[in-house]
Amino acid sequence: MGKFIKTIKNDLWILLCDVIFVNASYFLALVIRFYVDKQFYIPIGHYLNSYYHFIPFYTVFCIVIFYVFRLYNGIWRYAGINDMNRIITASLITAAFHVLGTMLFFERMPITYYVIGAVVQFFLITFIRFIYRFMTVEKKAMGKDLSNALVVGSDEKLMFVIRLLQSGVSFRPACIVGIDDQLTNKTIDGLPVYGVDQITYAINKHSIKCVFLAEPDLVAELREKIKSTCDSNGIELRDYSSYLTYEGDSDQMSGKENIIERQNSIDKDGKRKIPFSPPDISELEIGEVVEALRSGWITTGPRTKLLERRLAAYIETGKVDYDTESDQNRWSDRVVCLNSATAAEELNLRVLGIGPGDEVIVPAYTYTASASAVVHVGAKPIFVDIQKDGDPISHIPEMDYKKVEKAITERTKAIVTVDIGGLVCDYERVYEIVEKKKKLFHPIESDGNPLGDLSSRIQKSIGRIAIVADCAHGLGASRTFRGKKTYTGAIADFTSFSFHAVKNFTTAEGGASTWLPIEGVDNSEIYKMYQLLSLHGQNKDALAKTKAGAWEYDIIGPWYKCNMTDIMAAIGLRQLDRYQGLLDRRAQMMMKYDKVCDELGLFHMIHHTSDMDSSNHLYLVRIPGIDTDKRNEIIEKMAVQGVMTNVHYKPMIMMTAYKNMGWDIKDFPNTYDYYRNLITLPLHTLLSDEDVDYVCETLREVVESLT
Repeated sequence: MGKFIKTIKNDLWILLCDVIFVNASYFLALVIRFYVDKQFYIPIGHYLNSYYHFIPFYTVFCIVIFYVFRLYNGIWRYAGINDMNRIITASLITAAFHVLGTMLFFERMPITYYVIGAVVQFFLITFIRFIYRFMTVEKKAMGKDLSNALVVGSDEKLMFVIRLLQSGVSFRPACIVGIDDQLTNKTIDGLPVYGVDQITYAINKHSIKCVFLAEPDLVAELREKIKSTCDSNGIELRDYSSYLTYEGDSDQMSGKENIIERQNSIDKDGKRKIPFSPPDISELEIGEVVEALRSGWITTGPRTKLLERRLAAYIETGKVDYDTESDQNRWSDRVVCLNSATAAEELNLRVLGIGPGDEVIVPAYTYTASASAVVHVGAKPIFVDIQKDGDPISHIPEMDYKKVEKAITERTKAIVTVDIGGLVCDYERVYEIVEKKKKLFHPIESDGNPLGDLSSRIQKSIGRIAIVADCAHGLGASRTFRGKKTYTGAIADFTSFSFHAVKNFTTAEGGASTWLPIEGVDNSEIYKMYQLLSLHGQNKDALAKTKAGAWEYDIIGPWYKCNMTDIMAAIGLRQLDRYQGLLDRRAQMMMKYDKVCDELGLFHMIHHTSDMDSSNHLYLVRIPGIDTDKRNEIIEKMAVQGVMTNVHYKPMIMMTAYKNMGWDIKDFPNTYDYYRNLITLPLHTLLSDEDVDYVCETLREVVESLT
């Protein structure tokens, strides 16, 4: 009963519409049946009396049936075939009840009355639910700046890419170029199909901004023609042709055949097993690693440098296939690849000159690396609670910015922002705060050493508290920043990325640092300092020492060892080739999670808004009305069913290391409240459509059994 009351309370407006429609439908049926030649037949009064006595019982019955068939609690948002089936079934049951109820307890009404009433009721209750799609989903899509895309391909792979675009956030499919001549001048899924010789015409006619290749057997000559056409028209080209479709509708964005045997398949006992986050490694990555091994260069070398340049271009343009080698100077010295995101964050702080006596503000809701890097450099982490239930639009567990502002002192040197799950923080708000508190900031003076001198010049040039982004989850995410779409890595003063095995983009282990241009300080000087800090302070790396007579080197400082190897970079190069497809596939899967969570009334993050596109890394779900014990029970029950889940994150303040520093979770009520009923669903590109459906079914079954 409590759950029924909660559902009705949440959807009171739709329930009131149902009450009105149920009553109006059969009243209108009487009017239509008996109103002829601008007057009513005399029997209508007799039937109206039966209608008035029966309709209250019928209305209550309808509301109960609609609830049983889940026509409340957000079901109408997606307007899918399952939603329509539920509405049809509920309508048939209520129509049958109306016939039996009037005949058994009142009197038999005219057959036309029953038919007209049932039809009108069906259309009205369907209309009010499906109109929500137009009012929210479609309206949002129309308000978003979506660009037209052209898809080249044939058969099911063509449809796969079209489905991805239809569920994506940046492009809409506008037309198709069919490899098969039999498709020419036809339509597929409502999209016009052109021949390969009409590609330029199609691009101009439909104002195409991006071409997607969805054909693995495309001949080299045609592939080159398409690439040339895109280049000459300034159009982006995304090659999805290496992605496979498994078992018909079990879609994988996994390069060529995936090397990892499908861990999320049926096990030997016939039970489905869904791992939480295995790496997506294909033959492409394997082949590149083999080539790296055969090259004889396996530590930091040419592949690492190439990956750095390509990441720099991706961060600026959002394109994974940008030609960085025709202008290497433009893309060099802008990103440095390291062996972990933690190392990247620590080096960010060291380059900024942050150390003993300094304070760094850190959100209480994050992973330990966000704070441990602060401790490593000798500074003090100052934890700040998050907003109640997170950001009001995206629900990301974002810092309470009023508390951030109050936490700033003359010792504050940086604010660590965390883009949890791939959602992007409100950086404009953070910049407003640090500008407002500019007078409290006092830059350090040079200590005469290379690092100290560089740090002093950086602090003086920035002239305020630095914004340091922990973007471990966020490669490829973007937000409207200062009036234009900007990718993570180009928003905060300094940014760290993670390429750990569980991330969207992986190099097994690994990470990277990047920074915004700093007036008066060359990028090459900053890049060189990262190289020194990550290679023992040695002023020549192994690649530089291979030059004739260049064996001699110097140790500038007794620093650290955290460089990336070419073996790791080899994985990253091929991951980057596939990355946009991986992000699109994640977005497609999240739509199913959104739907089931809305149906169940669960609280989840919104990964794509009018001004922000997530990298779709984590799917966090909060279950109202439960505590940590009940949450853990749900996790256990889902595991029994073969679905591995997680929690992101247990607040650091609850960990021994930070409790020993004097922090108490009682001082962070919003952080604890966000955590106590949270679970993270599996979200990775080895999941098939059937796997995602199974996760949804299991979540529904377990939540409904425990709440």
